[in-house]
Amino acid sequence: MKKSILKIDGVQKLTKTSQKQINGGMLSDCVSGCYRFYLSDVNGDFCAVPSPSGAVCFGTIQNNQCCI
Repeated sequence: MKKSILKIDGVQKLTKTSQKQINGGMLSDCVSGCYRFYLSDVNGDFCAVPSPSGAVCFGTIQNNQCCI
């Protein structure tokens, strides 16, 4: 099957820096770092902590902390 690419006039591609800040379809205010208190998945690999605005920040569990 042939891949098709949709092009829209006047739309610009996001920069790599901007792409890294996208989280859940909006700009993220997640603060990088590791947190002692978090929610984890059933396997204990991934975690979530609240952002300053109340959104969810996802990370991975390292050394018993949630690192974003």
